[in-house]
Amino acid sequence: MARFAVSGYVIRGTSFGESSRVITLFTLEKGKLKCVAKGARKSATTKGGAIDLFSRIKCNIYLKEHAELGTIGSVDLSDNYSALASDPIKFGFGSAFCEIIDKSTTIEQPLPELYDLTGEFFKLMIKSGQSASAPLFWAALLRILIILGYQPRLFECAVCGRKNEGKAAFYDAQKGGLVCSKDVIEHVQYGKLSKAGLIALQGFLNQSLNQIVQNDYPHKVLGEIEQFILSFADYHTGLRRNLKSFKFLSQLK
Repeated sequence: MARFAVSGYVIRGTSFGESSRVITLFTLEKGKLKCVAKGARKSATTKGGAIDLFSRIKCNIYLKEHAELGTIGSVDLSDNYSALASDPIKFGFGSAFCEIIDKSTTIEQPLPELYDLTGEFFKLMIKSGQSASAPLFWAALLRILIILGYQPRLFECAVCGRKNEGKAAFYDAQKGGLVCSKDVIEHVQYGKLSKAGLIALQGFLNQSLNQIVQNDYPHKVLGEIEQFILSFADYHTGLRRNLKSFKFLSQLK
């Protein structure tokens, strides 16, 4: 039986038997792992309390040869972001972030940049106002796409390379980003970004998440950003818009 120590975020938890839970961790050392936390449902013990959604824990994992699930041994709570659950909006965006990581990564695929992004996202979600939740989430999702190798071209035409200086533009996820008017094909459907929408998206690439949560974004601009990032994510990663957390968020609108 192998034994190893990891530091990871709890991104999912489901009931397992009468008293245990299956926990999905996104760890620094090994990427995504699925483990059984025995007795975690019995009471709010040190182990049970530490394994709340959004928490960062340090723990020992025991894994038998050829087994699909490891077993969590000793647990130490490093950071607790479970307070996000008390705010429906923040909980919805936090859950969506976790679900995207779960759907877009594979078991034991270390992604240190994504691990660091997860911590930054949770910290800012906790301390920022509720109105900052949406831009923070979409900016973080754009960064996830970039980490996975899918960076959209937002400063030039993805077809001919012609520069766009912040003007309204068409876009096509299949082409990889913006499409200038000269390369638009008749009868082909394109997405559309207004000047304000494009400038905001370009800012998502140039600014830190801490800067982004301090900005105000009109509802229309956020809607354009949402459509662009979702279409890009859906085409390049297979991310579907009917994720459970997205349905929850839509009910809150």
